[in-house]
Amino acid sequence: MVIPRGRVKSLLIVFKEFLPNQHGLSIHPIPLKSIFKISINTELDLEVRPIIQVLQEGGEAKFFDREDLERFRYGDLIYIKELGILAEIEPPGEIPRKFAAPVRMVLKKSQVPSFLQEFGDELQDGPHIIDASVKSLKIYKQFDRVEIAPGALDRDWCWLSVRYGFGNSSISLAEILRAKKEGQRFIPFTDGWVDCQSQDFEGLNPGQFSVESLTNSSDQLKLYRMDVLRLKATSHRPFHVSGEGEAVSSFIRMLDLKPAAPLPELDGMTSPLRPYQKLGVEWLLFLFENGLGGLLCDDMGMGKTHEVMALMLLLWKHMGVKEPFLVVCPTTVLSHWRGKILDHAKGLKAAVFHGGQRDLEETLKDNDVLLTSYGILRNDIEQLKQISFSLAVFDEIQNIKNPETLAYEAARNLKATIKLGVTGTPIENRLTELKALFDLTVPGYFGTDEDFATRYVKPIEEDLTSSRREALARFISPFTLRRLKKTVLEELPEKIEDIRMCGLSEDQTKLYRDAISSRGEGLIEVLKRGEEPIPYIHIFALLNLLKQICNHPALVESRVDDFDKYQSGKWDLFKEIFSEAFDSGQKIVVYSQFLGMIGIIERYLKGLGVGFVTLTGASRKRGEIVSRFNEDPDCRLYVGSLKAGGTGIDLVAASVVIHYDRWWNAAREDQATDRVHRIGQRRGVQVFKLVTEGTLEEKISAIIERKRNLMDSIVREDDPGLLKTFSREELIQILSVPP
Repeated sequence: MVIPRGRVKSLLIVFKEFLPNQHGLSIHPIPLKSIFKISINTELDLEVRPIIQVLQEGGEAKFFDREDLERFRYGDLIYIKELGILAEIEPPGEIPRKFAAPVRMVLKKSQVPSFLQEFGDELQDGPHIIDASVKSLKIYKQFDRVEIAPGALDRDWCWLSVRYGFGNSSISLAEILRAKKEGQRFIPFTDGWVDCQSQDFEGLNPGQFSVESLTNSSDQLKLYRMDVLRLKATSHRPFHVSGEGEAVSSFIRMLDLKPAAPLPELDGMTSPLRPYQKLGVEWLLFLFENGLGGLLCDDMGMGKTHEVMALMLLLWKHMGVKEPFLVVCPTTVLSHWRGKILDHAKGLKAAVFHGGQRDLEETLKDNDVLLTSYGILRNDIEQLKQISFSLAVFDEIQNIKNPETLAYEAARNLKATIKLGVTGTPIENRLTELKALFDLTVPGYFGTDEDFATRYVKPIEEDLTSSRREALARFISPFTLRRLKKTVLEELPEKIEDIRMCGLSEDQTKLYRDAISSRGEGLIEVLKRGEEPIPYIHIFALLNLLKQICNHPALVESRVDDFDKYQSGKWDLFKEIFSEAFDSGQKIVVYSQFLGMIGIIERYLKGLGVGFVTLTGASRKRGEIVSRFNEDPDCRLYVGSLKAGGTGIDLVAASVVIHYDRWWNAAREDQATDRVHRIGQRRGVQVFKLVTEGTLEEKISAIIERKRNLMDSIVREDDPGLLKTFSREELIQILSVPP
């Protein structure tokens, strides 16, 4: 009889009592194990051979090459001639094997790390035979040091040798960039491979470095100074710089963000700089010397204007810079800048380029500093872009955070040695605003919008504790300077913030519930269905109405003149705080975003015969209004809107701040508070923020704190677009009826 191979096992089982065993035809009781032997040769090629392990009854193990036994295989039975036994291969376990190669494999050096990444755990944890040389192989993902040997330096470029250290060995940045450019993930190393796609190297993009320096085998790279700082910012290990001489000293100063020489005594500055301000001017000078822009983001009230004036004076008087300076700011701040330069930087001549009869050529004729507004920048960019400025300063740069606007495009088209943004609020609502400001002041540093969104925006917005938040803070650190008053101004008095809660009156409760019933329920249904686009404009309009109801019923009833005929829980709380502060002899600053509410406060103060000033967007002679409040002892209150009076003024005569209603934006609120809590303030400042319980105001208060944490962790307005940062569930919660 001729028995097919696949039927042999069935035959032996059925006829086992009748077959003589002189030919070893009984099945061995101990099954065979199918395993692998893994070894490596001197070229770091890996050989993987399938073998058969035979355990004899005495416990002794013998091994046979599986390929040699294939001709003696009968289904899952194998005949081992040397031992004279027929044995069954052990069936697979419950957990399926990832690796089950049936034949011998030889993996080239470049293929080995990928193989070990995918199958290493399974092969090492199983019964397989692995040479000690294979077990000692490593895939390096984290370097322990960065070694730099500077070569030649010029204004824009640095010739460097950069090496990443792993134990006793190192690999060059040039090798890593070449591998990335060729799509190669693993680079052979002394006892393994370096994974150049690991998190430690993810910030290294070959497109950021000069292509010609990657086409040869040299370790030397030609890098822009901006790229050197990017390299440092993406490294979690310090740089070790080797060598001697002026080039090395200059390179170390650059890594430390220091200018070529210490600041001289400034001629023409009438007020001395504080120690932290001197450090700020040194950093600004470092940026200028290296042709780099940046963002000056110190807390409000710490003297950012003084630092910029000192830089301009330094460049003009001490360094021979002759191109004019440009300062662009909101219209409301023009007089503030001009006054500051007149009072504190008499060595500079400043002129305001504004108004209907403006003449650019005439304005520049005898002046060093051109002061203009964002509106004029937008309208007159064709003239302004013909001039080469040594420094373009964008004060309150968050005003042009939207790259789609004409003002932003105009700012991009200006010609300046460096562009500097000045702001206390580099992130107001979204991380993309930060990128827009960097694209204007340090163009090219962040790369594409898509890359920024993938690397930072999505991970951070999904999880505020993400490690990417710290990575982003480190990445922007060379080009942002942010100091907090509490850490550098020991002499600044304390600021105490107090959120005061109040309830809705009966008038307010009815209005609030009616608004939700008539306009909110339909919006909530749309949000719950989840099929239609979110009607942001309608939701924003309703939220605005609800905020006015929380302030005072007279606002929504259009009866501001008869405000005292309505009941408001918040109005009662305001009058209580006002009376206490007024009776103690303090001056008070009150902010509201609603002109109607400012009108109610004005009528109330007139009725009491209390001296006050008001500043809104319609106000003229801002300087006179602010001077009267600060200097007239009988002027006890300042009442203003956040937009008009939250920037560019000093209100240090006050010691109490009341935010009658809350903005979505913690940074804007802090800006306004810091009109009072700033240099020159000698009293402690009490800040009251009024919130109506159970309403959207209480939810907004929680949102504000969340957004404050986002900004503070990255950089060490009221508009419908803001609502896009909330989920449907959060919007439903905000629109819900108060209990």
